Amino acid sequence: MTATLPDELLPIAPAPADPRADALMVPMRDGVRLATDIYLPDPPVRRAPVVLVRLPYDKCGRYTFMPEIARYLNAHGFAAVVQDVRGKFRSEGRAYPFANEAADGSDTLDWIISQSWSDGTVGMLGDSYYGFTQWAAAATGHPALRAIVPRVTGSHFLEELHPRRVPKIPLYEWVVHTFAANDMYEPPVLSQKPVGGLEIIPEPLAHMRDTICELVEQTGSGELARRAFPGGAPARRLAIPALHTGGWFDNLQKWQLDDWRTSAATAPAAAHQFLRMNVTDHEDFLLLEDGRAPSDHEVDDDALRVYLPRLLDEPIGFLRHYLAGRDGAWAAPRVRYRVAYAGWEVADRWAPDLTAVRTLHCADGAAALRDADGGALTQRPEGTATRVAWVHDPQDPVPYSIASEWGMCAGLPDESVVHGRRDVATFTTAAQDAPCDLLGPAHVELTIAAESPTTHVIARLLDVAPDGSARFVLEGAALVETGGEPARARVRLGDTAYRVRPGHRLRLAISTSSFPQYLVHPGTGESPLTASESRAARQWLTVGGTAGARLELTVHTGMPR
Repeated sequence: MTATLPDELLPIAPAPADPRADALMVPMRDGVRLATDIYLPDPPVRRAPVVLVRLPYDKCGRYTFMPEIARYLNAHGFAAVVQDVRGKFRSEGRAYPFANEAADGSDTLDWIISQSWSDGTVGMLGDSYYGFTQWAAAATGHPALRAIVPRVTGSHFLEELHPRRVPKIPLYEWVVHTFAANDMYEPPVLSQKPVGGLEIIPEPLAHMRDTICELVEQTGSGELARRAFPGGAPARRLAIPALHTGGWFDNLQKWQLDDWRTSAATAPAAAHQFLRMNVTDHEDFLLLEDGRAPSDHEVDDDALRVYLPRLLDEPIGFLRHYLAGRDGAWAAPRVRYRVAYAGWEVADRWAPDLTAVRTLHCADGAAALRDADGGALTQRPEGTATRVAWVHDPQDPVPYSIASEWGMCAGLPDESVVHGRRDVATFTTAAQDAPCDLLGPAHVELTIAAESPTTHVIARLLDVAPDGSARFVLEGAALVETGGEPARARVRLGDTAYRVRPGHRLRLAISTSSFPQYLVHPGTGESPLTASESRAARQWLTVGGTAGARLELTVHTGMPR
């Protein structure tokens, strides 16, 4: 008997085919055929450079607006090839993430250069998973692929599935709603149960529990990375130019910047790596300084017309240079980044010159759970160590306030109400007398103990306005093995370019949970993926002394302290 899907799990069928496209089924080496749309410039040219996009989100759908992107590329002299990846929408085969993209990408490149309308040069662009498909194709070393433009992605963002990481629910949800079938399911598709492991996946999609367990196991063993990149990690071996493009509020920015740092330092094409970072999130919504919600180019046609030049003009210039085989590096700044509440800057590297690490120490532990401000963040540590204790109750986790981690710039909520909980330790600086720019990576070093053999540490950096509202800047999470004893942990928060304005303060919030951003630690020795029972567990954070918690920020040294 086939289970009946509830209304919120009804699949999204393919959108109507674009009449401008020549729709074909392109065979792969194993005989599976992938649905591929070809858009040629008008008026036609005999042979044109090609931009290839391979994605799992319906090449004809409004969400990714590929027909509009293809027309824009055509207007600039490129042929555009857009393909549903294996098992998705009109393509044949089994829907399964990561494993098939290198071989299928290489086979598609072989097919493209055999066509009469192709001049034999190909570039790729795209976001998120269709940024990953670029890395997979580049890893094959195919000679036709001359440049890539991966945006809000990372060659190894699949490592988010590693069993030694805190399981991130939005990523699991993405796997389910994208790869459960040929079609897609609108999120949210996971039930909101604090504890229950993969039982949060509803019964009609229960087969995805096995898929996720398989992905987690293969990520932990390295097998998934070996399947995805048979030749090894692609960033350090990258032999073609890349324009790495992301946003400070993108939840995959750590992986994006890892690729940039690796390829710009060690790759054969290191001199041809460029970085662009905007004050945007995964969906490329801008953080608007007046607090308004950004225009939604995913559904608003007028907003899309305005958005396309911002999305494509610089990649087109980059691809035109390298696909034409011009000598030397692209004549553009190596790094261009936007500082939140300031403006655009250029640099030769990231983090830029005139920056240094500034350490702020958690202090006044007795006040850490008292109210939203909590304890202090000071430039010198307290001499005597104390411990801040709270009870992590898996049945009453700390709520995650942001509506969507993928599109957080659509509305960053005031999180100060969460900071008043008795299971959130907070530490806040004094107000800034002058502007201070955070420009680079941030980390938290801390010592944590727990009654359970392992625990989670969720660390959030927030900007506290003069009215007391606190809004997100960065966050990170770590799985810590305590064995009942204090354990040292380093939590990577990611990078930012962010101006702390006069009168504003910085706050560090530390908790054991953030639900439904992360699966909740059960308070036992079980994995959150498989836990069926839970219990409350006391946690202890060390404040002061040599083992005290501290926040490491990268700051612009040319500005007042």
